[in-house]
Amino acid sequence: MRISIWIGFLTFGIGILLSYLAKAMIQTQTAGAMQTTAATIASIIFVLFSATMLGTGAGLVIHWIFGFAKHWKAFVAEIVFSVVILIIGIGASLMSGNIWTGMQEFVAFLTASIALFVLSFITMFGGIFEGFKSVKEYIEKRGKNGKPAKVRAKVRRV
Repeated sequence: MRISIWIGFLTFGIGILLSYLAKAMIQTQTAGAMQTTAATIASIIFVLFSATMLGTGAGLVIHWIFGFAKHWKAFVAEIVFSVVILIIGIGASLMSGNIWTGMQEFVAFLTASIALFVLSFITMFGGIFEGFKSVKEYIEKRGKNGKPAKVRAKVRRV
């Protein structure tokens, strides 16, 4: 089992904890202008951090699920899902009645979309490099089994 699933679950869990802390920061009662400003800035930071962690964790878990497919199929599916996730995030944040929830939803879905988009290219090129490696190993193995020395030398230079 790849480690990305465990990193995804851990990151998603940290995002949930930060979300609870953000909710507590939003509900903080303040007395003066300085305290209000500090509480508002802290709330914004906690909301953004929690949304980023939630989105990254969700992106890693979805990437892990798509990892069972062939490389090019996973690549296409991850790109399509990243666009769909972004559109769903825009819709969910617009339908939200609370500005804090809307901001958190938008950033979480945006982060998940970006993570999935970047990881799709890692899936594709990781698969291509594994393919080149296996072809190279096959050629080297075949070159040792009865080819003249000149052919083996050419194969090693490739």
